[in-house]
Amino acid sequence: MLKYLFAKEDDIPQGTTALFFAVSSIAWFIIGTGLGSFNAAKLAFPDWYHGLYALQFGHMRQVHVHAVIFGWIAMAFAASMMYITPALGNTKLWSEKLGVWNCLLYNIGLCLALALLWTGITSGREYSDHIWPIDLYIAFVMVVPWSLNVWMTIVNRRTQGIYTSNWFFAGCMFMTIIVFLVGNLPEWFHLTGLNEAYMTWWFAHNILGLLITPVAAAITYYIVPKITGNPLYSHRVGHLHFWSIVVFYSTPAAHHLMSSPLPEWLKSFASVEGVLILVPAVAYVCNILLTMQGKWSLFVSNIEIKFTITGVLLAIPLNMQGGFQQTRAINWYIHGTGWIVAHAHLALLGFSTFAEAAAVYYGMQVLLRRKLYSASLANFHFWMLLIGFSLYWTSMTIAGLIQGAAKIYEVPYVDVVIAEHPYMIVRWLGGTMVFFGNIIWLYNMVMTARAGVVIPAGRQPVEIAYTR
Repeated sequence: MLKYLFAKEDDIPQGTTALFFAVSSIAWFIIGTGLGSFNAAKLAFPDWYHGLYALQFGHMRQVHVHAVIFGWIAMAFAASMMYITPALGNTKLWSEKLGVWNCLLYNIGLCLALALLWTGITSGREYSDHIWPIDLYIAFVMVVPWSLNVWMTIVNRRTQGIYTSNWFFAGCMFMTIIVFLVGNLPEWFHLTGLNEAYMTWWFAHNILGLLITPVAAAITYYIVPKITGNPLYSHRVGHLHFWSIVVFYSTPAAHHLMSSPLPEWLKSFASVEGVLILVPAVAYVCNILLTMQGKWSLFVSNIEIKFTITGVLLAIPLNMQGGFQQTRAINWYIHGTGWIVAHAHLALLGFSTFAEAAAVYYGMQVLLRRKLYSASLANFHFWMLLIGFSLYWTSMTIAGLIQGAAKIYEVPYVDVVIAEHPYMIVRWLGGTMVFFGNIIWLYNMVMTARAGVVIPAGRQPVEIAYTR
């Protein structure tokens, strides 16, 4: 990386930025899931570790969350955009040099942010835990250069129209900056009480709904047609997906605070709009699955399609849960329980992660011009991720239902802890499987770069993936 920081723009190979972001994202995925496995072990076996204060759950949980969101998810998104955006515009990335600097400063900023969280320097607000200087660094040093590269690449495209994926990339980066700056108003202006709580959850809801899930969907809009050779089933439905996300997902987010003294009309409005997210959800899932017509054999034989379609299928329970758990009838039962933890992981470790993994697998092979080192290791990674995630999601969903019932029937807290203990063990086992699978993934991609078979000119990785 260092040799490209002060190189001329024309001397930096195309795809360099995407490769640096991709490798960084895998490394941060290992770190994030490793921390998650450690935290889950603390919940499953509370007497397991009593060492350093900095390694206790209260410190480690925030570090795990932000390592996964800002490290794995956001950097995998950056890698995908830095490759897919110019590919769809039949052009080069606007500035590889800016991208390389962006990747370096992104990693430095993330290390600093996590170090401060680890030492207990935090705003104390979930998902927006960083103190205000770090918030400014994230917004203007990490996100704005990334956004500028994406926007200018689209502006300089050599195609007539803008494909659905690039609509999402450009729109979501703009909305993310707005959400980040507005959502951290309590930090800038020292808002307290109900105002602080409301803005905190407005931020948390919209960073998921206007960045993570729509960008993951945009990636699948590229991967599925590219590998199957089928055109997208409907561009109109793709545009319906985009605009209905903007209208229905940017909710007031008051459903996170149903028991608070927020105005009743605001909570009702949030619930109604929450259910209406099924409009973009159904449009998206139908569009992708119909694009697979006649090519379903690739779901078995192609690793990128396997990851992508699994993520799309996980979007079905994700959006069904997301829509209906915002209603008063369900929210009062599952609020504050492990059900919510399971749902969050269904979005981040399920739908989003499977889509991003497919993009990183595909993009690195294309940019390196090398065939995947081991299809067997890739399939092993897939199953470790799928089984590990399924164990996590199922165990935490059941634990959440137990907690909800205990809340209603006023069961003593210690009895609830005992009842959910087996599910905490399964949670730890599932998370550890994901962590181990990611280590295998990093090895496979490093070996792909070093020893993968060179892809002949004019061929694509998918065309020679299973040739001997």
